[in-house]
Order: sequence, then structure tokens, then C-alpha cells
Amino acid sequence: MRNLTNIKKQLDLLVDYIKENPNILALYIFGSYGTEYQNENSDIDFAVLYERMPSLNDELSLEVKFSEILGTDDIDLINLNKASLEFKHKVIYTGDLLYSRDYLKLADFKENVFKFYGDYGITMKFFYDDYLKGLNENAL
Repeated sequence: MRNLTNIKKQLDLLVDYIKENPNILALYIFGSYGTEYQNENSDIDFAVLYERMPSLNDELSLEVKFSEILGTDDIDLINLNKASLEFKHKVIYTGDLLYSRDYLKLADFKENVFKFYGDYGITMKFFYDDYLKGLNENAL
């Protein structure tokens, strides 16, 4: 479980802010922040799922607003709509959902990610196993 008590107030302000944006479907926090792996170099990682693809200006404006609310530039804001399948899976599987505007649309998104990742994951495991085998052979 992620411990976010030190930034609870700021997270509440972030959620209040994104509730005003009808294009944001969901907000996740992921990564090491608030976990046992957090250290002095840990940034705060967020992932945003949009209803429609935002403009670059909208994405940058959102990141600036997050920095203002949190009082730090040490954040990463990832657009889940653009992320790789592996990354989407990682966020859903390891991250914590902070906000969802529409649970049905979020459920559809998650279902698609898990469905495709299930097929893709098998192929990737073979690839990584073969890659590691090649590394071990070259190390001899």
C-alpha cells in the first residue's frame, strides 16, 4: 500500500482541479513515491487517461498546474493514451487510482489493456528469455 499522507492535501487539490476538466477520465499515481522504494531522488509519477487526445499545450499546461499544486518540479506526467501497452499495464497493475470520472470507460480501457497484454505478454516473455540467453552465451 502506498503511503501518501505527506502529500494528501496536495493530492486532494489535484483531484479537485482535474474534476474541472471534462477531458480527463482518470488519474493514477505510480512509481516509487510513497512506497518502500522511495528515496531522496524519487519523483512523483502520475498517469492521466484522457477522453480525447489533448493538444501538446494542454498536456504541458496540466503538468505546470500539477507542479504548482505540489510545489515541486520533480514530477512526471504520463499520457496513458500515448503510452506503450507494457507501460499501461504497469500503471494499472502497480499504480493507485486517484480519480475516475467514468468507471465504465475506465473499466473498458483496463479490459482492453489486460486482453492485449495477455497475448502480448507471452510473446514478450519468449523475446526476453531469448535475449537473456543470448547475453549469457556472449558472456562466456
